[in-house]
Amino acid sequence: MSSFGRRGGNTTSRRQLLAGVTAVAAAASLSRELFAAAAVNEPVVETTSGKVRGQRGVAGGYKFFCVPYGASTAGEGRFMPPRPPAPWADIREVPKQAIIAPQLDPAAKAAEPGSRRAAVSGIGSEAGSIESEDCLNVTVYTPGTDSARRPVMVWLHGGGYSAGSGSNPMYEGSSLAVHGDVVVVNVNHRLNVLGYAHLPESGMEVDASGNVGILDIELAQRWVKEYLDRCGGDAKRVRIFGQSSGGGKAAALLSMPSARGLFHRAALQSGAQRQLRQIESAVGASERLLKILNLTAKQARELQRLPLAQLMAARFELGRRASLPNAPNSFEPVFDGRLVTRQPFDPVASPLNADVPLIVGCTSTENTVFMMGDEAAFRLDITGLRQRMRTLIGESAGDAAVDLYVTLKPLAAPSQLYFEMLSDRTRRQSILIAEMKAAQNEAKAYLYQLMWNTPVMDGLLRSPHSLDLPLVFDIAMGERWKPYTGAVPAADRVAKAMSAAWAEFARTGDPGTGALQWPDYSLRRRDVMLFDEDSTHATDAFRETRQFWDDVANGSI
Repeated sequence: MSSFGRRGGNTTSRRQLLAGVTAVAAAASLSRELFAAAAVNEPVVETTSGKVRGQRGVAGGYKFFCVPYGASTAGEGRFMPPRPPAPWADIREVPKQAIIAPQLDPAAKAAEPGSRRAAVSGIGSEAGSIESEDCLNVTVYTPGTDSARRPVMVWLHGGGYSAGSGSNPMYEGSSLAVHGDVVVVNVNHRLNVLGYAHLPESGMEVDASGNVGILDIELAQRWVKEYLDRCGGDAKRVRIFGQSSGGGKAAALLSMPSARGLFHRAALQSGAQRQLRQIESAVGASERLLKILNLTAKQARELQRLPLAQLMAARFELGRRASLPNAPNSFEPVFDGRLVTRQPFDPVASPLNADVPLIVGCTSTENTVFMMGDEAAFRLDITGLRQRMRTLIGESAGDAAVDLYVTLKPLAAPSQLYFEMLSDRTRRQSILIAEMKAAQNEAKAYLYQLMWNTPVMDGLLRSPHSLDLPLVFDIAMGERWKPYTGAVPAADRVAKAMSAAWAEFARTGDPGTGALQWPDYSLRRRDVMLFDEDSTHATDAFRETRQFWDDVANGSI
């Protein structure tokens, strides 16, 4: 969810907190000052490392907040595969503040107060959280700590591989857990340079290959397998689901032999990542980072000894520099051929998890939220629309696109057509993944699109990137998401349909419910679920535009 702001508050005080937590992590023990006083009726459960105390969830059930599943990654653990946490003797009390992966850029500019961007950015704020390399933890939401065996839904957050956390209130999972009768597990793991720097000449273990952030998630899933029965979970019915870059993390797991058997269903939401980064591109980003620090590739081990602040400062300096085509100055999972042995969906779906059912889809106007600074895009005339599309895909294809969309939707404003064209190009990746999954003819694929338009900002955003999040988590009426959903009854209606389908998919591998049937995607029928105030499925709902964007990609237009 890279469009949302991440932090607020006083920078100096946050740095002081970070320094304190880092020092304590080095001693392998968190200060009791970070933990809340225990309430009399709060549950205590025993993990593989020690006892932890829970608290009541916002919508009922119980919440176990920032429970360690891995050891600190500081020092010699930096860039290395994660390790299990050291056992603790006493009950681990509920932390007062979330402990998240380092991610703050002190030089980042906050959105102007009162602006449209500011109204949205607060949703993803991590204000009050503590950044630390001792960040491998999960937040668990469960209807009860009984002996029931409920489906488990492991959430992988977005944030462009560089920011965000599973402990953020924007992913508050108690409503989904209680109403869906499932256990929700939100994962915190290493991000950006700490999670995905590819350092092949460092002399460190081969596993330190730009994928330790994904290895963190794999370790979290092993923790789930060992522990979740004590929170009413069923280790034989585990579903991974992620949005935006979280969908990319799920795609990486689908292509890792070591993750085989740790999950049994998967969902990619607005994150239809078919390919992971190639080694050459990943090495280039790491080399440019090392150059900023006056180090060579063979000195990469020195990165383990640098103060965290110095390493992160170099990472942010790199991020502010202009990137060249195919040479991004960012860090994300890598197709290394060793941990990740196949591209997830290129040229075909990876066979490693062919038996895992898959949901894939997106919103109908993904790009609107990313373009709020481009005011002209929201007031295009037909001439402006043609100019933009010609620039984007070429003169002939651009004119053909405008002619087709005007014919299909003659009453739509040019700006609406523009955003739909951009999003339909994105949706093509979801369709391709559904096609590849269906072609395997093993587990089923299910395709969806969120059609509902939010009324906020006078309907300007339509159905933007991340609008599915409050709907899937069934928190569309809450204060955190009100700037995005308007907290209107229609939002709650869509939320009930989506969250019920997501929970049922975790339960059975089929997202159809008694109230809403959802046929699987086949190359013959091409059924797609359209989530709206009155959700329904349709056969080949996007035939004309699907065929058009296929032709553009193939160069036949």
